[in-house]
Amino acid sequence: MSFQPAIDEQLIIDGISYQVCAHPALPGRPFIQEGQYSQVVQLRTAGGFVALKIQDQIRDQTLSTHATQIQPLSAIPGLQVARRMIITTANQPALTTTRPELEYAILMPWVYGPPWQELIHHRRPLSAAQSLSLARALTDLLVTLEQRGLVHGDLQAAHVMLPGLIDPGAAAPIALVDLETMHGVGVLRLPLPQPVSPYHHPVPAQGLAGDRFNGALLILELLGWCDEEVRNAAAGDSFFAHDDLLRTSERYHILREALARRWGLGVAQMLERLWQSSTPMNCPQLKEWQAILPSPAMAAVEAPVPPPSPPSLVDPVGQLIADATTLHEQGQPAQALATYRSALDQLPAHDPRVGQVMQTIDTLERELADLKATTPSTNLNWSVPVGIGVVIIVLLAVLATIGLNRSSTPTMEPTPALPTAVVAPTETVAPPTPLPTATPQPSPVYVLSFQIDRIVPTDLYIRSTPLEFTVQGVGLAGVRTATLRAAGYEPIALTIVDGSSDNELRLRLPDLTLPLAGAIPFTLELNDTPVPGAAVTLRDYISVRTVAGVRAEYRYTGRIEEDGQGPFARLYTEPATTSALSDPIRNGDEVEILSDQSAGWYWIRIRTSNDQSLSGRSGYIERWLIDNTDVPPPPTPTIPPEPPRLRFVKLSESEDTRCVLIQIRGINTNGWVVSIDGLRLRSAFDAAGNARICGLRARQEVTFTVRDEQGAPVRGGVGVPTRGSDVMFAEWR
Repeated sequence: MSFQPAIDEQLIIDGISYQVCAHPALPGRPFIQEGQYSQVVQLRTAGGFVALKIQDQIRDQTLSTHATQIQPLSAIPGLQVARRMIITTANQPALTTTRPELEYAILMPWVYGPPWQELIHHRRPLSAAQSLSLARALTDLLVTLEQRGLVHGDLQAAHVMLPGLIDPGAAAPIALVDLETMHGVGVLRLPLPQPVSPYHHPVPAQGLAGDRFNGALLILELLGWCDEEVRNAAAGDSFFAHDDLLRTSERYHILREALARRWGLGVAQMLERLWQSSTPMNCPQLKEWQAILPSPAMAAVEAPVPPPSPPSLVDPVGQLIADATTLHEQGQPAQALATYRSALDQLPAHDPRVGQVMQTIDTLERELADLKATTPSTNLNWSVPVGIGVVIIVLLAVLATIGLNRSSTPTMEPTPALPTAVVAPTETVAPPTPLPTATPQPSPVYVLSFQIDRIVPTDLYIRSTPLEFTVQGVGLAGVRTATLRAAGYEPIALTIVDGSSDNELRLRLPDLTLPLAGAIPFTLELNDTPVPGAAVTLRDYISVRTVAGVRAEYRYTGRIEEDGQGPFARLYTEPATTSALSDPIRNGDEVEILSDQSAGWYWIRIRTSNDQSLSGRSGYIERWLIDNTDVPPPPTPTIPPEPPRLRFVKLSESEDTRCVLIQIRGINTNGWVVSIDGLRLRSAFDAAGNARICGLRARQEVTFTVRDEQGAPVRGGVGVPTRGSDVMFAEWR
């Protein structure tokens, strides 16, 4: 895999010339980022910068197939690196002949911006607005993937880029990289080793739930990063260490308190739900994060946080050019000129931006010269309009004051000491009402007389009895009304249960007739006032399961079919095997259990499936096909009955010592004979089934065989051991 190019080395790919860029922080070295399993080299061409990723984990045609399948995703903002080309001997024979290590390298767009991991590592701060904006952008991107039936497969801080921090005009403030682990509907899963990072759930993820835990951790990190205490408590290149996961460690408490303090109770409760998940499948769906994230109004106006320094692996010249452009737009041409000159000094001679920067410098120099020549007259020309403007503003303020005072006269008590037609010159005039301005008004701030610390539980199955939850906090004795609201649904009036106290409020829901489908977050209102961040999720399903019993080895049950995608079972329209069959279901599909009232059956709704069109379909299925427990045993093989035969026993030793007596009962022995094996001694059976053979030595041990009328040995009568004086008895059965 090791690729050691020289600076400005030329690579011809698809007839286009690419040059290896110099490292911005390491003079004399090419720009190469080293990963655990790969190298990423920055190349430049006339059209800009690209990334060349050299890896040795997958070196076959499946990598090209995967690249073709994810190519359409490049149209989604934040997934531009899905636009890629795999270099192979077939499509680039000249390059792979001179550089064989580049076979199966990946050519894709270069993503500017620091990785989220770098901000964590260097404890670089974000403002509240930046934290919320980035968290929303990541959530929206992950929900887009989830709705398409796709997972990234290895979400972690190193794979989340933040182009929005250095370029406000970026197509998306968040971008995902390392897409080789992406898989799902229509995208094969490459045979890569299981990723290792502090963002993975302790239980390996299955199916389409693969991003829920990792994605939630990243969203929570972004939301909490505007808090200094959270930044100081970070483990290293991630907030949580691997040993912290699902444990109520000190970091857990720090993050939860910061989230509740900054963004309200709802986000803090999502962290609690995440920590209660026994598997990734039990984590909140990513679309639930969209519903629970606070509005931008909660990112209160605050002192701006200095933007993070450009990361060591980001093009510093591009940042200088962007800074100079901003300065120019802000009316600071002298500072912009100095910054452009600094950028020009650092640009390589063959960089396509050299000409553009030189032209901009020339334009700025002319602009500054013109400005200097016109400065005196400009100041003089503006003095008169400014003076007139001031006079007009003062006159308008006086007229507004008189008008407002007159309009308020009818509401004031008259002063009897003064004549109504005369205004005393010494009368004190009330301060004028300020004129309305165009300044946008902030969102309303609700001042609550109580404090909410926790809601237990945060999600409810709507058919449970009783359907209630508890609010914990301070000052709750003053709550008189409680309501749940969600867009598109009628408000739900709650009953305050007897026994509630100042620190605990028990609320009960009525019998619900809502057309609810799935899990819907409802905002809590107390005393007709929304409680910021407080929400309760109502769901119409009991639990979520992963299908585990649809296996090929259960074909004997008659419930398993197979096609090109493997084994599948079918749902029934009713909880009976005589009802009509409907949609297919496969191992790994996620289903919501809507009811378990019918013995041995589940009423389920398909949540996620490799066939995206099946999502939301419902039907009945036998429980063992979902849980893989109490599977019907295979049928006992039918053993044909053993054919009848002679079964001999010795009755006594009362015969002559040189003779053997044989008796057979239960079958007609007419025509049968018995002979001593190896000796010329034989005897026929009489009508009663008796035969006597003599001629042995006294007490001689021998074997005998019984033959039927055709001379064939009779079953059970071949090689029977005996000796002189024995009386042998046999029954045909």
